[in-house]
Amino acid sequence: MKIILLFFFISTAVFSQKMYKGNISDEYGALPGASICVKNTQRCTSSDFYGDYQILVNPDDELIISYIGMETKTIKIKDLEERQSGLAVKPVLSDDYNEKIKKENDTIIISKPAGKIDSNEFNKLGFLEIKNIARKSDGEYVLKQRRDYDALSFEINQEFSVAAPIRLPKYQKSFAQGRSQNGQLVYQSPETNEVFSWGPDVTTLAYSNTVSEYYPQGNIVNQSAANTSPIALYNPNHFFQNKTDSKTSLMAQIENVKNDLLTLNLAYARGNIVIPDSKNYEINTSLRYLKNISKKSKIEMLLKYNTFYNNLSNANFGVNKIVFANAVTPVHFDNQLNASLASGLQRSFSNTENNPYYLIDQNIDSNKSSTIDFYFKHDYSHRSNSNIVDFTFQSSQIKGENGQHPYFAGIDLPNFDIRNEKFNTFLFSDRFTYDFNGGYVESKTSLGFKKRDLERNYFSNYNAVENYPLQSENSDQFKSVQDRFEAASGLNAAYTIQDILGNYERLMLRGSGNLTYSSTVNNSLLGNALFSAQLQNLFNTNLSFSATQNFIQAEPSLQNNNLNFNTLNYALGDFKKSRNNLELITPKNAVPTNELLTHFILDYSIYSWNFTLNYYFKKTDNLYVPLLNSGTFSWSPEVNYKERGVELEIRKYLYYGTNFRYGFSFNFASYRNEVTSIHNGQSRISFAGFSDINKNYVVGQPLGVIMGSSYLRDASNNLVIDTDGFPIKNSNPKILGNPNPDFVLGFNNTFNYKDFTLNVSFDYNNGGEIWNGTQQTLNYYGKSAFTEQQRSISNYVFEGVTQTGAPNTKAVSFYDVNLPAEQNRWVRYGTEGVAEDAIEKADYLRLSSLSLQYKIRNNNYAALDFSITFFVDNVFVWAKSKSAFSNNTMLSSVETSGLDYFNTPMMRSFGSRLTLKF
Repeated sequence: MKIILLFFFISTAVFSQKMYKGNISDEYGALPGASICVKNTQRCTSSDFYGDYQILVNPDDELIISYIGMETKTIKIKDLEERQSGLAVKPVLSDDYNEKIKKENDTIIISKPAGKIDSNEFNKLGFLEIKNIARKSDGEYVLKQRRDYDALSFEINQEFSVAAPIRLPKYQKSFAQGRSQNGQLVYQSPETNEVFSWGPDVTTLAYSNTVSEYYPQGNIVNQSAANTSPIALYNPNHFFQNKTDSKTSLMAQIENVKNDLLTLNLAYARGNIVIPDSKNYEINTSLRYLKNISKKSKIEMLLKYNTFYNNLSNANFGVNKIVFANAVTPVHFDNQLNASLASGLQRSFSNTENNPYYLIDQNIDSNKSSTIDFYFKHDYSHRSNSNIVDFTFQSSQIKGENGQHPYFAGIDLPNFDIRNEKFNTFLFSDRFTYDFNGGYVESKTSLGFKKRDLERNYFSNYNAVENYPLQSENSDQFKSVQDRFEAASGLNAAYTIQDILGNYERLMLRGSGNLTYSSTVNNSLLGNALFSAQLQNLFNTNLSFSATQNFIQAEPSLQNNNLNFNTLNYALGDFKKSRNNLELITPKNAVPTNELLTHFILDYSIYSWNFTLNYYFKKTDNLYVPLLNSGTFSWSPEVNYKERGVELEIRKYLYYGTNFRYGFSFNFASYRNEVTSIHNGQSRISFAGFSDINKNYVVGQPLGVIMGSSYLRDASNNLVIDTDGFPIKNSNPKILGNPNPDFVLGFNNTFNYKDFTLNVSFDYNNGGEIWNGTQQTLNYYGKSAFTEQQRSISNYVFEGVTQTGAPNTKAVSFYDVNLPAEQNRWVRYGTEGVAEDAIEKADYLRLSSLSLQYKIRNNNYAALDFSITFFVDNVFVWAKSKSAFSNNTMLSSVETSGLDYFNTPMMRSFGSRLTLKF
């Protein structure tokens, strides 16, 4: 009620005033961010991107208009019915500048004029930089401005960053490779192929004088043996390297007096990921030409080339497998000493596990792509008519290689794949626009052709290691050629009705319709339609309300390179043998995906505050998903869902004199979605993860719910305990978590003082769950700090009931040395454990970025733009999960967000950006 009364009082005060509208500009165009204040009040606003502003005033008020580097100007409000427009503000000039004018070769002598100067020419002294002063034969001086000469300009950008891994898993550092035998914890050497670190305390072991390929520093024996020395321990987190990225770009531009442009851009970037010996590079070049044929017509051409290469693409999940191999290695085994044995086999702590450095040495998972773009546009405008014709051509080629070496552990058969993809696009369009008082009408016609050529060669079955990778006994080829012709025609229109309610309100109406013929869509036609209405300046305030209805029909892209669904073919325990060898092919007669989107937006501005509230509702039919059938995936339109959400944005700008200003934006977003139905009577489709733990579309559930194994429970939800005293695992999949957050917040702050700008950004995620499979597998191997802390727990009684329904009273030890290791608290449930145990809250608070910029702008006194920025990303992170993070994807795909299985770690980066323009 207090809020309603407060709004009433504010509105009453506002309604007694009038809205005054204006525009701020200089001779170069609009001035966004200019400060406009009513004199002797705290009532202020600022100009928008186009220089427009509006502010509540009374008759005879005075407006003070200021802008950094410009003279402050004062105007008096006389007639509230008039709109001030095109208010020009002058640059602040110094005596040094006037002295510069006097010292030109042909000097103006103020006391004894040697000639004459036109008053219009003289006025330029107060506005523009003078490059030269020429004297005509009749004695008249002509001032030559910068724009009267051809101009050559350059821009150089350099960016460099270093990132270090953070929020890494915690590992145990007390127990050696081995297990319990006959009531004792026994160390077992690599020759035994033991995978567990459930052995004795490392302080009871030592190096002997006998060396081996596994232990060049001396085989590990009991410390009681003679001639021994203490063993060294290794932290798996030291395996990772810092990630570095460097990018250098150069722009050279020639502009003539007719404003024709020729621009050359060159850019080179190189870097690496957190895995040792990884590297990547990217080259970008472009040439742009802009020609003003006349005042009504101009053409623009752009030619671009891009190439990218990386030597560890993760196309075959190699990155995750490397992280896995490093993490499960016993604490006393140094993988880096040597990756190979004399026999050529890899040197690993077990022949069923991998040495991460061997995986790196034998890595052949690489990717290289190149793209050529050509763009042409002709722009014609005359009075109320304009017409734009453009043509686009793009040709790209992607070549990827991936495979599993004969000596890799955990694979059934060595294999190697070569994947080549070519993609060509041609697009022609014509857009005609007619502007009239209060609106415009626009028609657009386009023609397009796309072609995708995919070839993939599979090699397997090798008689000898030296034949790997190309000389295989079996070679299969997969080819797919797809093309699509499209023709579209559409009409857009907008109209504004002024003073619709008689009090400066404006009603803006907009509608559009589009019809597309496609050679690959079922029934050949796609339709799109939009209608929106916006009512502005309600109640003579900066309050507006809009409603939009948008219907979209779209067919899937010919290109479906998200291959991470391949892991759905493998159980988690078979992760080391997983391959990325299946493709998604768009059907020839594709059913379009239909989307109906409704928006309601309320926007209000007052005293440099801006509030925007957006409520939306979306309904989507025929969402394409990877559908698994008999070991093969098809790209199929199976899922229907709905989503509703609300978004709130608050912006504020504060000015303290001419040197300091502060602005912030606050964002809130919350949404809820639900799968309404799945075609063909299905109730569930998995789309990311593994066969036994995955994300799903489930009827009646939010998008992407996590499903996996749980503990068996009775009708009263009590845990069912087995005869050994441990809970029973229920392998039937169950919904365990929802990766969608309840809401997210963003808070960005900008501080400006003279030429310095400080940006500070926070974000907060509330709600949602993630699956931390990394922790589960580390528990299984006995490598986690969690098992180090809890393995000695004994006489523990799990709360639940026995299989007969009686309360459980059997006490257990989490790791009983009198029992086989396979029966301890963690190993008994397998590599994946019980997925229910791995579900963690996704809440986090993050100081996501911090940057400080110093910038000198090109002006009348300096021909140089200079800016340098220092930044830190992921400055501080608090999260309920100690190592997993909801925004960190599992297999370099957004579909796998919320799943963590030996993902690359989160990074904290430090860097700088330098820009020079002259």
